[in-house]
Amino acid sequence: MIFFVILCLVLFLAISPFNKYSKREITIIGQKPNTDSGQAGFVSPSNSKERVNLLFLGIPGKDYHGEKMTDTIIVVSTTPKGEKPIGISIPRDLLVRIPEKDQYTKINALYDSAKNEKQGIEMVAKKLNEITNLNFNYFVVFDLEGVKGLIDKLGGIDVVVRENIYDPLFPAPYDSYQVFSIKKGIHHLDGETALKYIRSRNQIGGDFARIQRQQEVINILKNRILSLNFIWDFPTILSVWKTLKNNTYTNIDITDIKYAWNLVKKTNLDEIKFYTISNLDENQFLVSEETTLENQKAYVLKPKAGLENYEEIKNYINQLINGI
Repeated sequence: MIFFVILCLVLFLAISPFNKYSKREITIIGQKPNTDSGQAGFVSPSNSKERVNLLFLGIPGKDYHGEKMTDTIIVVSTTPKGEKPIGISIPRDLLVRIPEKDQYTKINALYDSAKNEKQGIEMVAKKLNEITNLNFNYFVVFDLEGVKGLIDKLGGIDVVVRENIYDPLFPAPYDSYQVFSIKKGIHHLDGETALKYIRSRNQIGGDFARIQRQQEVINILKNRILSLNFIWDFPTILSVWKTLKNNTYTNIDITDIKYAWNLVKKTNLDEIKFYTISNLDENQFLVSEETTLENQKAYVLKPKAGLENYEEIKNYINQLINGI
């Protein structure tokens, strides 16, 4: 469940022709009609004069509760020259109308509700286009085992835990629960513990605190991967590549290598700024409430402007992109 960083940092590793999950289906979504194909999908970066946009979805994966629920949804946007990169986290509890249906669900359930991966990613992309007014060039779907394996291949990561965490209802395999706790301070985390750290949400701050921890770990992974030397650390790089290959579903393929690698080289990764569409005072575009979904009470978030009214969010993202 995480992270655009896989693509943005080691993109050239993830787009090998041997990646059995790699699929290239690039068309146009959203407001602009595609004259080349009738399918909903993704716009080629060669046609993107203003921004290049990536959609990253993180899923629990096999043997985890809600194995195809996209509990991490991150939109990354940069210029074709790698300038002004930003990341935007979309909360998993946002209540949305299912495309082409008169039904509502949490946005994290859209991918899981589709008949197959292709339909799932197109459904999520279409809804996110409605929310953000962005067309997407690339998508990456990554699962939990990949995150855990990646961190272990890197020898773990050092994390500053800002507040004590005690989560008695942390999801465990096979629809069970376990206790996860960690004290405030500096910790060296292996893959399994880091995974719990970025997934836990049953404490003060809930999903938004979880999103903040995810964004912090993105930066840690970014710095760790960029510190690798292609010659001296080649065994580690090879292990990272294998982990990515086995846990990624994407539309990026070998034909994108030159463009994508040049984009990564041009991008100052230290300048990437992360934002969250939230219900917090400084960014209050959403309101929370309880509702009934599938005959069960559920906590959801709705646009403050009204259900399915995303104008404030679109304006905010437009301001972020244009530096207003």
